[in-house]
Amino acid sequence: MTSDYYLLDETLPPDALAVRDRVRAFVDAEVLPVINDYWDRAEFPFPLVPKLAALGVVGGVIEGYGCPGLSRLAAGMVTREMSRGDGSVNTFLGVQTGLAMGSIALLGSEEQKTRWLPPMAALDAIG
Repeated sequence: MTSDYYLLDETLPPDALAVRDRVRAFVDAEVLPVINDYWDRAEFPFPLVPKLAALGVVGGVIEGYGCPGLSRLAAGMVTREMSRGDGSVNTFLGVQTGLAMGSIALLGSEEQKTRWLPPMAALDAIG
């Protein structure tokens, strides 16, 4: 049984499929089993942060500086799969990647990019 009613996955290129599969496996194994308990306690799932960093998707489409340089489609697959697991975890990732890191990548000086983007991509610094 699949939820891909429009067979969109058949149109995805290999890079987007690989990212989708990696994030889907992470969500299934790491997020879904624990997230409801965090919701019930009104707590952020901090133990997921290093595991999320290990996925290699933080920074999305940003190239260099320790960021993955994903295609926009692959970055969309990250959002889709992470949202499937938990909207709040996806919001955390979206704010880190898009708002904080994206602003630095777009508007920051070279010194700011070099100083902040690598630790932010590793989730050692949170935006």
